[in-house]
Amino acid sequence: MKPPFEYKSFYGSAEVNVTDNMLHGKLLFIADIVTYAAVSPSALKIAFEETVDDYISTCVELGDEPNVPFKGSFNVRVGPDRHKNASLASMQQNVSLNDWVCCAIDASLAPSKEHPITNNVTVNLYAAQPPEHRIAPNAQPESWGGRLVASPAMPVHQ
Repeated sequence: MKPPFEYKSFYGSAEVNVTDNMLHGKLLFIADIVTYAAVSPSALKIAFEETVDDYISTCVELGDEPNVPFKGSFNVRVGPDRHKNASLASMQQNVSLNDWVCCAIDASLAPSKEHPITNNVTVNLYAAQPPEHRIAPNAQPESWGGRLVASPAMPVHQ
């Protein structure tokens, strides 16, 4: 689910607090903790945009760079076995582990290319020898849910 607010490459959340009857939010995907609040959804959107502008100007005044969401680098804890298997797979494909992980992420984020598969199968069953007894609830082959197919071993009698 996409965050409800986006402005100047920053994203913001929106949450309802029933205790104080207010809407609250915070800037997402940055290390700094920056929050905002309002009494209505439209006011919360305005508060979010004002907070982004204030955050950027405050950082400039302090001589700091604002935290930028999505710098293109992040740490992922995958566990030793997954790390080993990914490293071996990347080596086998003659690409760096970083490129291998990027390809795996791209494949996961790409729209599904799956197509429904329909198989039409016809099965004809033939007896090696004609059976001595045939039991059917009805003498009409159409009511058996299939069709009669003649074979040398089992001719059709109507």
